[in-house]
Amino acid sequence: MEQKNSKLKLLIGGIVLVALIAVMLGIYLNSRPETNAGSKNIVVEVRIPEEDSKEFKINTDAEYLREALDEINLIKGDESAYGFFITEVNGRTANSDNQEWWLITKGGEDIMVGVNDIVISDGDHYELTLVIGY
Repeated sequence: MEQKNSKLKLLIGGIVLVALIAVMLGIYLNSRPETNAGSKNIVVEVRIPEEDSKEFKINTDAEYLREALDEINLIKGDESAYGFFITEVNGRTANSDNQEWWLITKGGEDIMVGVNDIVISDGDHYELTLVIGY
């Protein structure tokens, strides 16, 4: 009988140990720092008339804005002789029949180059605004 109790205690102790290891592993995996975190933190605000704006915080090592936006699949568009033309942001497609298009600004100021040529720096804040009318 004593040997049976000893084996039962050993079995229960083993189960508790395995459960404790599983819990600790789960805590570690959920609280560890990002190992692939980028060196730049930027904010991209999506503005659509008559809707609440949405902010996307992006941590990246990308050199150009398009690369950072592509990392989180925020934009879609078409390549042209003039560069990349954004047609969709966060699932919202600009309707050319309604003269809709996407404007890129930085801190509220117009940017005079395309998304492929916008060099990003840590702390930058960009706006992608759906504009109606040419």
